[in-house]
Amino acid sequence: MVFDRHLAITSPLQYLVIMAQWCKKLAVLPWIVGLVGAFIPTIFTASLKFCGPNVIEHFFCDLAPLQNLACSDPHVSNLITTITAILVVLLPFITIMGFYSHIIITILKIKSTEGKHKAFSTCSSHLLVSSLYFCTGITVYVMPSDSQHDRFLAFIYTIVTPFLNPFIYTFRNRDVKCAFLKVLNSLNSLILNKVQINSKAQFVGAKKWF
Repeated sequence: MVFDRHLAITSPLQYLVIMAQWCKKLAVLPWIVGLVGAFIPTIFTASLKFCGPNVIEHFFCDLAPLQNLACSDPHVSNLITTITAILVVLLPFITIMGFYSHIIITILKIKSTEGKHKAFSTCSSHLLVSSLYFCTGITVYVMPSDSQHDRFLAFIYTIVTPFLNPFIYTFRNRDVKCAFLKVLNSLNSLILNKVQINSKAQFVGAKKWF
C-alpha cells in the first residue's frame, strides 16, 4: 500500500507502467514473508516440552505465553521469536516510515493548498492504521513482557485494527460512499413511513373511540 501511494505521489506519470510490473509481486511477497515468519518460531515452540500447567493467560494461543508454559528452557524459542519479529515486523515498519518520510517531503513541495490536502488525505488513513498495527506488534513481540499490558496491545492489533480497516479504506471510495448513503436514505424513508402509518392508525382509532 505504501509503495502504491509513494509511486502515485512521487511518480504519477510512470504509475501505471511500474505497477503493472510490480502488482503481482507486491501481492505475493507479504504472504510469503508472513508464512515464513510464522512458521519458524512455531517449529521452535513445538520442540519445547510441556509437562506442567496447560492454561494460557491470554485470549488466544500466542507464542510468548505458550513458550512460558514449557518445562524445558524457552530461551532459544523466545530469542528466535524476537529475531523473527524484528525481521518481519520492525524492518517493514521502518521501510514504511521511510517511504512516508519521502512522501511528506514531496507533498510539502506542492504549491497549492488543495493539492497538499488531497495528497495528505490519500495517505493519512493508511499511515494511521499501519502505525497502530506495527507499534503494538513491535511492543508485544520485539519487547515482550508477558503482562496484562501485552494482552491489551494484542487486542488492538488482532481485533481493533482489522475492524477499522474496512471502514478506513472502503469509505474513501466514492462508489462505496454513494451506496452507503443510499442505504441510509432507504432506512430513513422506511422508518418515516412506519412512523406515519402508526400515527395514522392511532388517529383513526382515537376518532372511532370518540
